[in-house]
Amino acid sequence: MKVSRLFAGVLIVLLGVALFLSNFDVLRLDWHLVFRMWPVLLVLAGISVLVSNPKWRAVLYTVTLVLVIGWIVSVASVGWGKIGNIFRGHTEGVQTQEFTQDLDRDVRHATLSLKAGAGTMTINDTTSSLFQASAETNIGRYSFESNKEGTTQHLDLEFNGKEERWRFGNSKNTVNMRLNSRPDWRLDADVGACSVNFDLTPYNVREAIIKAGASSIKVRLGDRADTTRLRLDTGVSSISVFVPLSAGCRIKEDAELSSKSFQDFMKTDGGYYVSPNYDSAKKKILIDISAGVSSVKVRRY
Repeated sequence: MKVSRLFAGVLIVLLGVALFLSNFDVLRLDWHLVFRMWPVLLVLAGISVLVSNPKWRAVLYTVTLVLVIGWIVSVASVGWGKIGNIFRGHTEGVQTQEFTQDLDRDVRHATLSLKAGAGTMTINDTTSSLFQASAETNIGRYSFESNKEGTTQHLDLEFNGKEERWRFGNSKNTVNMRLNSRPDWRLDADVGACSVNFDLTPYNVREAIIKAGASSIKVRLGDRADTTRLRLDTGVSSISVFVPLSAGCRIKEDAELSSKSFQDFMKTDGGYYVSPNYDSAKKKILIDISAGVSSVKVRRY
């Protein structure tokens, strides 16, 4: 077996196991350190291409593998959770916070700014209030501010985490949000390593901006607004966007190192991807994607 294949296989297995354990709360990774250190792998990979001697290349692969193992260990907090966490969740020390903003009759526009680290963020239902959120976390607290300017209500939900790293096996940080469907909305989410699931179909969304590091992002858009702008700026993420067949959609992407799947879209001379009905549709969805090493999918439903 070639050394390069052995190295690649072991590396993928190690990273896969680390991510698997992290997903089930057995292992907690310091994602900030992950993103600061991962370019070292690119440097070592580039050097290995330049080295032609098989023996020296094998040595380099070995050194890289040792560094990767040390990297995984270093970004993990000290200690391990119970294997049983794979099958059951732990909620030790979890506190619940409820946030509500009433809807004034003259409010026509609303903005929501969300800042969070690692966790799960969802928008999945409507409310008779302007905004409702339920947060459950044992690694910090959320602060909520609201102010009104004329017919616009500004909402700001921000996570304030603890100084220490996440605890193994019993960390939780989830936020479930509900929005009112009457005003038009502008959303600005700045998340780190989050699972983001935003169902925006019931709302008149003028603009949605999502900035993320290593995240799983799923956004479903509707056709209530005449023009909806979606901006995604991510590092290493899995991105899935769903747009209605009734709306004309245009995609601009800067994601050379990412895998891309734009089903039923045509590439134009200007570098855009457009849906077949883009010119004729009355409602428009404009998507701007900037991604590092990610998986990007846009589907029409």
